[in-house]
Amino acid sequence: MRLRIAASLLALPLAATACGSGGSGEKAAELRVWSMWSEGEPNQKVLAEAFKDFEKATGVKVRVQWKGRTAMKSFLPSLNTANVPADLIEGNNRELTRQFAAAKGALDLSDVYAATVQGEQATVGQTVGDAYKRMATSSQGVLAQLPYQVSTYGWFYNGKDFPTTPKTWEEFVKVLDERKAQGRRPLGQDGSIPNYNMRYLEHFGRAIMGDEGWHALAPDKSGQGWLKPEVLKAAQMVEALAKGGYFPDGFNAAKFPAMQQKWANGESDFLYQGTYLPKEVAPYAKPGLEFRAFRFPSVEGKAPTMNVTTTGFGIPVKAANPDAAKKFLTFFLQKKYQDNVAGVALEMSVRKDVPAAPQVADLKAALDSGEINRSDVLDMSDFNTKVLLPLSDQLLFGKIGAADFTKQMAEQSAAYWKSKG
Repeated sequence: MRLRIAASLLALPLAATACGSGGSGEKAAELRVWSMWSEGEPNQKVLAEAFKDFEKATGVKVRVQWKGRTAMKSFLPSLNTANVPADLIEGNNRELTRQFAAAKGALDLSDVYAATVQGEQATVGQTVGDAYKRMATSSQGVLAQLPYQVSTYGWFYNGKDFPTTPKTWEEFVKVLDERKAQGRRPLGQDGSIPNYNMRYLEHFGRAIMGDEGWHALAPDKSGQGWLKPEVLKAAQMVEALAKGGYFPDGFNAAKFPAMQQKWANGESDFLYQGTYLPKEVAPYAKPGLEFRAFRFPSVEGKAPTMNVTTTGFGIPVKAANPDAAKKFLTFFLQKKYQDNVAGVALEMSVRKDVPAAPQVADLKAALDSGEINRSDVLDMSDFNTKVLLPLSDQLLFGKIGAADFTKQMAEQSAAYWKSKG
């Protein structure tokens, strides 16, 4: 099998060069990698096996540094130097498109997408799919990332407690009311994380207004978009949650991950979190917890598209070994290694033919249908931090009502953009 792989490597246009140590005195090719995982993590183990197999198949020496989640932050300053320290840099799609590519440090990967996956018939682009390819493209049009893993959000629950799941928000509220009548506080929520608190408003808004309508609000320099009746309706749904008695006492002041831990111990029924949750809470989850998740229910007949983050690799323009880097990308996308992404790392592969772990299988099915957020292209983090997140906190905590929220959003948005000149 490995002999066949090695032979096919030589036949492809992206084949690594200078393989093997040989007797000619030429230096063997190498591949320098900065990974966003730390040693011992499941994802690190998946990559380590792939790097080892890649070395055997090609003769390319892989030198990997397990940098952890600060890999991109640590790497970016090197773009201003003559030599960058890695040929592959790993990160999520926002890091690679908004930071790496925006700094003009990213090599365009169009030729990688046009190449075939190692040992298969399909191209990389066909395997990744148009939706994730779009997410890997910067606003400047640079195809900056080759994704292999996708994460999203869903309502996690114990499958033993709920044999069926709600499809509409009205059905979900009915379940919440039934659980509350039994003395439960059914919704877990770590209120100390503003981004978590804003997810309700965002999902209601995107269901009612569509992705384009929601994402047009923050850049509106007049602030008047926040006064639209659709925004008020979304805010009213958050207000109803705040007044419904669904959250545990003190959730707004609890320090993360206190409420997440309580959910994992069975003290609440549902928690809206990322697909990383099962791994994150495994050390303290109650015995027998059967992780399951369903997507955000539909609102007025429309389900909000799913927020997605992809994890993958980019190649610096100044990479010393770009051919080896490109070759590894086509190598790692093979089904064998993507099966490990699902089976070992318990994450979701970008490949549609790789089944997800049972914990997130329903979410993977929705993602494979292409129902993902298609308009999240602008970096509005500063606006969110200074305007949207503080007010959405107050709305979810019951400190202001929906009408007051929209009024303050309009006023503060206009003031924010005026201050920017």
